[in-house]
Amino acid sequence: MGIYVGGTGSDNHLDDYEEGTFSSNWHSNGSSVGNTTYSSTNHSRYIKVGNMVHVSMYCYQSHTSGNNGPWQSFMPFTSVNAVGAESAGTLMSDSMDSGSSAAFWTLYKPKNTTILYIFYITKNQGWSYQETGHDSTMTLIGQITYEAA
Repeated sequence: MGIYVGGTGSDNHLDDYEEGTFSSNWHSNGSSVGNTTYSSTNHSRYIKVGNMVHVSMYCYQSHTSGNNGPWQSFMPFTSVNAVGAESAGTLMSDSMDSGSSAAFWTLYKPKNTTILYIFYITKNQGWSYQETGHDSTMTLIGQITYEAA
């Protein structure tokens, strides 16, 4: 089953479409640093067309841990393992503190993994993982599109 887009050849046949929701709990190095509060407006969802995955999320996170590892969450699909397969997305937060002179934050999805990171970018100093020890609460709104394996 599927549809043909732009022709009737096998390269034009689209037979993979999926929508869903998932828990975007944020952790430090794979261990939980807090509980995400869920409600009807606090969730993550995805749309997968072929091997392209688009993720949208709204997440309120509260924690008390002093762990300073990178913020990470887990996406519904593993990204492809290919040169240039890393992805960056948009992120807005109401209370994030980098502990340095961050200019802005972004979502970063490495290749060949389900992990999604929060990075901060500083003027003339490059980028780095956002560490968990700086924030006791944060609200995130973000989107990212990546290629699934």
